[in-house]
Order: sequence, then C-alpha cells, then structure tokens
Amino acid sequence: MYRTLLAALVKTPEMKISGVFLCLLFSVSVVAECGSSSGELLQVVRVSDGDTLKLQDGRSVRILGVNAPEITHGKNAGQPLGRESRAVAQAFIERAKGRVRLGFEQERRDHYGRLLAHVYDGSGRSLGAEQVRNGMAMQVAVPPNTAQAKCLAAIESGARKKHLGMWRDPYWQPLPSTSMRGDETGFRLVSGRVAKVDINSAVWLELDGKLVLRVAKKDWPLLSYRKQDWLALKGQKIEVRGWISAQKSKRSQQFKPLVMQLRSPSSMRVITE
Repeated sequence: MYRTLLAALVKTPEMKISGVFLCLLFSVSVVAECGSSSGELLQVVRVSDGDTLKLQDGRSVRILGVNAPEITHGKNAGQPLGRESRAVAQAFIERAKGRVRLGFEQERRDHYGRLLAHVYDGSGRSLGAEQVRNGMAMQVAVPPNTAQAKCLAAIESGARKKHLGMWRDPYWQPLPSTSMRGDETGFRLVSGRVAKVDINSAVWLELDGKLVLRVAKKDWPLLSYRKQDWLALKGQKIEVRGWISAQKSKRSQQFKPLVMQLRSPSSMRVITE
C-alpha cells in the first residue's frame, strides 16, 4: 500500500517530497527511511566500521548523519559496541549483495578525502537509518550536510526509548561533566550544568567540570539562538553530543582542558527537571 501511495505522489509533477515527509510516511511500517538515492549501483569491497565503507573503485565513504562507535585500529583503542556496529553494517551490505547507491548533500568530501554520502541499498533502504534504528549509531549533524537531521533524530528517539544497542551500554549513557577526568576525547554524549556563558568571537558555554562548549560564529544562524537565549542557559542542565578534543591553548590554567564544538540544533538539548 505504501509503495502504491508513494508512486502516485512521485508521478505528480507538483509534488516535492522531503526526506522528513518520507520518514513520516513510512513511520508506521517496518522500515522508516530518510531521503533518497540516485545514480548507479556501486560495489562495496569492505565495511571498515559502522559508518565507513570502501568501494571497489578505491574510494572510501563516510556515512552522513550518523556516528558509530570506533573499532580498534592499531594502537588506537576502540569503543564499546564498535565491532557489533560494524557487524550490523556488514549484514546490511550482504543483504544488498554488496551493491549500494549514494545520496549526496552540499559538501561531498571530508578533510580525509572520503566521500560524504547517505548509503542506500537497491530498494532504497538507508544504512544510516538502519544503524540508528538498531542503536548501533547516534544521529549527528555537521553543517552544511544537515538535510536528514530531523528524520534521523526521530528514528533515534525510538531506539533510545527501547534501550537498544548504545542506549543500554553504560559507556554511551550521558557522561556527567563533573566526573570527567580531563583526558576524555572522541565522540561522547555529555550532560552538565552551564556554569558560565561568554560571548565574543564565539559562544562559550562552560560546564561544571573540565569541559567547555564552543559555538563558532558561522554556526550561530543554524542554531537560531539570540544573545539573550545563550545567556539564559546559565544555570540550566543540558545534554550535548559531539567530538571532544583537548584545548590547544597553553596560556594559563584559566581554560578548561576539554572543548566540544556545537554545530547544529540536534547537538544540544535542555534537560527539564
């Protein structure tokens, strides 16, 4: 029934169907997908981890809109559920007989030279949505590639409520900022209270503990926060997600040792108590 309805809509020239609408349309079925693919089927030769593939032509693909746990690479330690996430991605590729289509957004390559794309099987099922649905990846949005953020966030909400995958693992529960040692790096979910707000060339939200959040000026329009909105966050408890790195400044001890960049609305939410 849903395929018939979708076909009827697609054949109507005046109708334009967004990724979010497609997600809502199929939300009552077994598969809830976001966006659409285009182009030829490409052969996958290796699933590197839960969000990275290697194509037969030698190109690597970093799946847009999601972040999966890291697996062990040489001396770099993996994260909990890294191997399980890769196994789920591998099963998806095997069901697709190793052939996928790519869906691109505005930015097509990252600083490693990898393709940035949504990945679909021949039937239009999304690998990113599959990973999020099973709790094997978290939704992330990195501008300017944010078209599927709302749809993937809706899928993630379902997995979180069901405590699937990462959402039942202690490591992936929100890490209290007050318990951070100062050496945590990589992608994490963190909760904490905003102790201080500074606004200059960037917005700086200092949490209790060793973490400060930075919102670059170029990303202010996307978050739609005004100055008074940022200032009103002082004293609020928030949950944030993103990549933590060590502060590079060596000027004095006044700076928190860890920083996380906030780049989209889905990277932060206020916790109402």
